[in-house]
Amino acid sequence: MKKYLSVIASALLTLSAWAQTEFTFTSADDVIQEKDGIIVMLDKGAGSTAPAFKESWDGVTPSDMRLYTGNTITINSEDANIDLTRIQMVFAKTNASNKAYAGLSYSTGQLASGGDATTATDWKTDTWTGATKQVVFTVTGQGQRQIKKILIGDGEITIDVPEEQKLPTEDDLDWNYYYFEPETVHVQDTQFYHKEYAFIDGNILVHCSQGSILRATKDEAAYFGCMAGEDLTFTATDIIKGISIKGNVRKDFSATSSQGVLSYLSDPDMEQAGDPVLVIREVNDMSVTIHCEKNLSCYEVKVYFESNPDPVGNAKEGETFFLDYDTAQLDFDADESEKNKYVYSLYLWDKTNENIYLTLDINTPVKDAITGTYSTKEGNMTTESFFQYGEDYSDYSYATEGQMVISEENGVYSISGYITCENLNTYNFTYSGRLTGNEEMGIADVQRSDVHCKKVLRDDRIIIIREGAMFDTLGRGVKE
Repeated sequence: MKKYLSVIASALLTLSAWAQTEFTFTSADDVIQEKDGIIVMLDKGAGSTAPAFKESWDGVTPSDMRLYTGNTITINSEDANIDLTRIQMVFAKTNASNKAYAGLSYSTGQLASGGDATTATDWKTDTWTGATKQVVFTVTGQGQRQIKKILIGDGEITIDVPEEQKLPTEDDLDWNYYYFEPETVHVQDTQFYHKEYAFIDGNILVHCSQGSILRATKDEAAYFGCMAGEDLTFTATDIIKGISIKGNVRKDFSATSSQGVLSYLSDPDMEQAGDPVLVIREVNDMSVTIHCEKNLSCYEVKVYFESNPDPVGNAKEGETFFLDYDTAQLDFDADESEKNKYVYSLYLWDKTNENIYLTLDINTPVKDAITGTYSTKEGNMTTESFFQYGEDYSDYSYATEGQMVISEENGVYSISGYITCENLNTYNFTYSGRLTGNEEMGIADVQRSDVHCKKVLRDDRIIIIREGAMFDTLGRGVKE
């Protein structure tokens, strides 16, 4: 009697297990599973690619078990007395697929579709009913499926809504990181299409409002891209000087940057590829955003912190401007000055817009005597000279070369010259009028009536003595 009851109890336990036997797919080993006398097997079938489990590449994008066209899901009942009667299967699109959500056929019974999934987190439940020991499901059509869960029996399946996946932010950067010059950002080993993404490489945070990352093929290198009308942002923990992108742009490409000076390749009739294809100089910030009017693909990005990258070779050259100013001011820098080298900043601007101006950083061997010729080549005009082209603090570009002549007659100064800046623009400038000084710096007017010079002949040379200092006729200091 006890043995008979034991057999009944065993059968009831088996029936109870069949009421709700669940299979999940969280590792590569899950392509074959056995539980409660049921075998579930994912197989290559007639497809060209076998089912594959793809681990998360960044800890943010979920892992997924991918089924490709032609793959099969075979479910067997090992118990001769029990048929499969109800199967629920949870699917979604894969993280890598930009194709249509694949179809699903079945060998027997009836299948009620849960609809087409639109994303990798849009879970759909297909429900099969019938009476058989084995049923085979086949992935059909174009596209892929991600399988999440299978439930055998009468229970109602539950779908675990995944937690919102948070993209990395600047808080995830290492603020003690030491950057190379330049630091290289590489393409991540993953693939997905047309969505927001972010990753960190070389302690550079890359964020795209919508784009794709693709692995290499026989025809194209791996790249991360930004779609037309979207933004691509680079953030570091140190001040970025410039960015150089090796990549590809669509025909008639155009873009803008949040700061710095942007240059890029563009052709109205065809795509352009280059190393570089796009460059930003004079960023002078920890972050810079590129707004792309057409698609941009990045094979490799170099981020510079100490010097500017070279501009794009075939990009449009800088413009030439001719500026006639009506206001000038001269400031003396006592802290930077020393004997025989007196440092001044000469500001030129138009009264109609005092926020846009030219600053010329010069030095002279005689204090308050600024007439003469200055140039970056000679070193008496420095590359600290710059053009302020906007009202924001960061809207400026330093000079790479320049030259200027200052003359004076009856207190009226004539100033003319040019500077070419890192933004590739050349600014030709002229001014005629009096110079005002900064009274807080101790100069009310650069004209001095209390300073006298005398010329002497020494060792067959004419020497000019001014305020106790000696100079030759070219203004160079002379030792006793």
